[in-house]
Amino acid sequence: MKNTEAMHRLQQLLLQIPRGKVTTYKELAHAMGTKGYRYVGQLLHINPDPDRFPCCKVVKSDGSLGGFANGSAEKIQRLKAEGIVVRNGKVENFNTTFYRFPSQRKG
Repeated sequence: MKNTEAMHRLQQLLLQIPRGKVTTYKELAHAMGTKGYRYVGQLLHINPDPDRFPCCKVVKSDGSLGGFANGSAEKIQRLKAEGIVVRNGKVENFNTTFYRFPSQRKG
């Protein structure tokens, strides 16, 4: 998958994450059909429009924040604006805040 194709797919998936929910790098990678979690992180880092495509809503599998091109304080503020509480560097109530993409399997 070329970077432009992958970025477009990533952006479309980011738009599916409901308000007040987060997903993980791993979940996002699986939804894209790859196991390249770090590749997904790299794409998120170069997201050209984080206001439109909310990459701040992607966190690590343990609920900790992970990276954000504009810094962790900005990521926390954006999550807070979504109603997501971050305490001690982790999303509070991660299990109920976690968004899993619908299965892409057919049949």
